Amino acid sequence: IPQISYASTAPELSDPGRYEFFSRVVPPDSYQAQAMVAVVRALGWSYVSTLASEGNYGESGVEAFVHSSREAGGLCIAQSIKIPREPRPGEFAKVIKRLMETSTARGVVLFANEDDIRRVLEAATLANLSGHFSWVGSDSWGAKMAPVQGLEEAAHGAITILPKRASVPG
Repeated sequence: IPQISYASTAPELSDPGRYEFFSRVVPPDSYQAQAMVAVVRALGWSYVSTLASEGNYGESGVEAFVHSSREAGGLCIAQSIKIPREPRPGEFAKVIKRLMETSTARGVVLFANEDDIRRVLEAATLANLSGHFSWVGSDSWGAKMAPVQGLEEAAHGAITILPKRASVPG
């Protein structure tokens, strides 16, 4: 059955051997990861952490970022943290605590869903660390307001990736 997706960015869907009749109108996450590496390098960062929502989107996005950063060179990954699918109470405070273990890696690359992004920003605010981290977020954050509403101080200065969009007249 031929399928055309307007939102599926998972890189494995680009395998024509497995998904012969699949096509998409958005680029795969591997392109996003390359763009994020370019942003990190343009900012002059050489030491960053990554944060991913557990699951295909987050984990494969971070994997693509790490792969692209190795190819580009000059970038060290301080740590890669995974947010569980069903986080327990206090899980996001632990995430912030882990990020602080390598506190000189103030840049954090996020491949996470909207809810996880919001809860990470809330945890940073509660830990009195608004403004400590500089976030580079994937398209799940993009131009959405929901993840940052009321948490603007913690998200201040974030750079997010979003595929180019255009309105089709009519």
